[in-house]
Amino acid sequence: MSTTERTVTSADGTAIFADAAGDPSKPAVVFVHGLSCDTLGWDSQFKDPELVRTLYLVRYDMRGHGRSAQPTEAKDYESIRLAEDFKAVCDGFGVKKPFIAGWSIGGSIVVDVVAAYGGSYLSGVLYIGGAVLSLHERYLPKCVTPLIGELIPLLHSTDPDDISRASRIFVDSCTVPGKLTHQQKLQSLGTFVTQSRTSRTLHLSRTQPCEAWERQAADLPVLVIQGTEDQHCLYENMIQLAKGVYKDVEVRLIEGVGHSPSLEAPGETNKFILEWVTKIAARQAQA
Repeated sequence: MSTTERTVTSADGTAIFADAAGDPSKPAVVFVHGLSCDTLGWDSQFKDPELVRTLYLVRYDMRGHGRSAQPTEAKDYESIRLAEDFKAVCDGFGVKKPFIAGWSIGGSIVVDVVAAYGGSYLSGVLYIGGAVLSLHERYLPKCVTPLIGELIPLLHSTDPDDISRASRIFVDSCTVPGKLTHQQKLQSLGTFVTQSRTSRTLHLSRTQPCEAWERQAADLPVLVIQGTEDQHCLYENMIQLAKGVYKDVEVRLIEGVGHSPSLEAPGETNKFILEWVTKIAARQAQA
């Protein structure tokens, strides 16, 4: 897998790690990972020769994750800061009007981007695996499973034993049993423990301008790729809420897959990504 790596500087000076693969002249998809994860969660997409041939794939570590900087103040995690990170990545790779693909809490970045720059900044939205539509109280509590409700206090804990236990439960529940190899599990645990507790809790507790997103996002086309055995997300509620915001929502359910379709079923996931993005890009080119 050949990628172009860059560390871009966001508007507030925060360093954001990103990389890209594929043809910059093709439709761009910017992938945003989940909580306490990093860009490696999208390896199965970046290694797919058909995706790389047909699209321009970009991914980055959200602030507070992976190889990006981990600022420690609440102001560093305001909605505009997350939107500026996304824009800095797009600008750094010369991407205009990308599709955004969010996994889990990565889906919430759509709110930040649309609120800051408007719906026309994006070509479309892909929610890939238990998407958090918004961190706002009108959305998040309706979509999380009881397991996540019980896990959140552990994620905020200062007790090392709580954090160790939380990391194992969190990683194990991201897939159906037996889907992760031991190496993948250790990799996932590594990205969890290298993130500071401060960064993790600030991501979970930040607020979002939900109304601005709702006003401006309706015309964005949306694809939901979702496993039927998700232990983190009440996906039927999530899909219904998405349809209340967006006019055009397509859904692809993958039987027997959990919270992480990109890891658990990369073949099906990549097929859905490619078919939908090329269809929407062609339709927009004719408009």
